Amino acid sequence: MRINNSIPLTLAALGLVFASGCRPQQQTNQDLLASYGGEKYTADMVATDYETVEDQGDAIDPRTLASIDDTIQSTYVADFERCLEDEMSRLENRWVAGEFAVEFTIETSGLISSVTMLNEDIKERRTPDADGKYVSSGGAEPRVADEFGSCVEAKVYKWEFDPAPEATYTHTYNGQIGEAW
Repeated sequence: MRINNSIPLTLAALGLVFASGCRPQQQTNQDLLASYGGEKYTADMVATDYETVEDQGDAIDPRTLASIDDTIQSTYVADFERCLEDEMSRLENRWVAGEFAVEFTIETSGLISSVTMLNEDIKERRTPDADGKYVSSGGAEPRVADEFGSCVEAKVYKWEFDPAPEATYTHTYNGQIGEAW
């Protein structure tokens, strides 16, 4: 088998021709400055007025916020369930459920300084009919779980968070609870 040696030599020669004479001449910084100076530079310049901005307050590390959420989900949600169980016993009905929102303030010590129930719709979702069977509609008038909110507030006041937030932090927890939910 015979190999043609002229092809690699031809390619090498073409490479030298292109490398030496066909490359565009690069502009230097001095050339660029000379072509883009004076009024054109001033007209194209984007300027920002750095005004005094009002203090936005202290920040809380995102890892601390995640820890707060994790602590609520893994530990303190059981408090909501205990309050619901108390209401189920008081009403003698297992079909108590609903939605609620509670707002609480966590201090830099990790302790709770204030608790407010923002929304509370916890009530019987099924009530007994004339035959004593629990039904969604056509039964007795649903009763409201009146003591759920005060129970939740009392429990939340006992919560502690570690790590504590770096600044006082108000958190709103929105939840739904109950077997019928």
